Amino acid sequence: MDKVEKIKILKNMVNMPTVDDNENDIATYLLDVFKKHGIDGKLIMQYHGRSNLIVEIGNGDHPKLGLSGHLDTVHQGDERTWLSDPFKAEIKKGRLYGRGASDMKSGIAQMVITMIELYESSSKINGTIRLIATIGEELSAAGAKYLTDKGYADDLDALMIAEPSGVNLHRLRKYVNSDGVTIAPETLKELLKKSFLSDANEQHFIISAHKGWMAYRVTAHGKAVHSSMPRMGINAIDTLIQYYLKEKEFYANLVESDPELGKTVYSPDIFRGGKQINSVPDLAYEIVKVRTIPQVDNEDLTHRLQCMIDKMNTEPGIDLELTVEHSEMPVKSDDHTGLIEILQQNAKNTMDEPMPLPTIGVSLGTDASEFRRRNEKMDVIILGPGNTTSHGPNEYVDMPSYFNMIDLLEKSILNFMSK
Repeated sequence: MDKVEKIKILKNMVNMPTVDDNENDIATYLLDVFKKHGIDGKLIMQYHGRSNLIVEIGNGDHPKLGLSGHLDTVHQGDERTWLSDPFKAEIKKGRLYGRGASDMKSGIAQMVITMIELYESSSKINGTIRLIATIGEELSAAGAKYLTDKGYADDLDALMIAEPSGVNLHRLRKYVNSDGVTIAPETLKELLKKSFLSDANEQHFIISAHKGWMAYRVTAHGKAVHSSMPRMGINAIDTLIQYYLKEKEFYANLVESDPELGKTVYSPDIFRGGKQINSVPDLAYEIVKVRTIPQVDNEDLTHRLQCMIDKMNTEPGIDLELTVEHSEMPVKSDDHTGLIEILQQNAKNTMDEPMPLPTIGVSLGTDASEFRRRNEKMDVIILGPGNTTSHGPNEYVDMPSYFNMIDLLEKSILNFMSK
């Protein structure tokens, strides 16, 4: 496949708005691309207008490698902050701009093109490659959950998820020193030294571990009365504030840490309380998103929070309720299949970057949490051609990285299949 077609596929994907909806359009388009090259696949409709995509090549035997990514994107935000139309892909100075260019339509395109080129090449695929393209990852991992329940990851030996894993070198120091990244100190020292002397645009990483996450709501129940006589009621906001202060102290005192993931990350994001200015509020709530680690996993964290709430509820006038709204477990890979080593070896010759794909742990979540739910032995790594412009205005993918990642993936799959 020539570069013109590789660019066209990515452009067409970015031009299709899939802001947590309409994934059927892009899934159908990709199915047609595969069919054009003689490869069959199937749409798996989950909701109206929202379909997952499954495509498989190879001989059906092991090793079985999954290639996965999501078809949805986050919202484009205020379009006035964009320098171009977020849903009209545009290439400027070696970068393709548009919503989803980085997260993660370039990753999906990379996988699609790789499968097509391997299928059409003279190289024999001694195993199975399965594309699993999902809906609804950004908000709930709905597609991954649905496909996991249907068994599409049960027999995989390894899974690659093409989430963006690159960083512009100008942002590298800030990135590796952020709370969301864990990297070995000796690797960090070498990386920063080499990046200072490098002419590369980006540095890509292999994400070998990522935190889980949990979204929960704590509701405070009070007693509504006229605001002219507040002592006759129970102000739910007061109760929620009392809890919130204890909750902050609870997270500040967590000592558990993971060598690859660091500590639990706590983020209280939404607070609501009260309906009108002449009534004492009888209801208030907060919604929290926590990034979790194996040492304090989701179940353990829920238990500790509930114990704290149960203790507070013994106090007069306090009525608190904990509701877990979504829960995804942490993911760590031990590389027993050797996939990480294969990718790093090939990166020396295909990726023009300071270091060949150093491994890191991150606080971000992916569909891997769902896929591992029924296949805990499966190796999982995250590696994709995008970068840290994801979710922001003027999101882009570096085109040289995009093309290099396709070459890297093709070579690495053949090596993986020949082990």
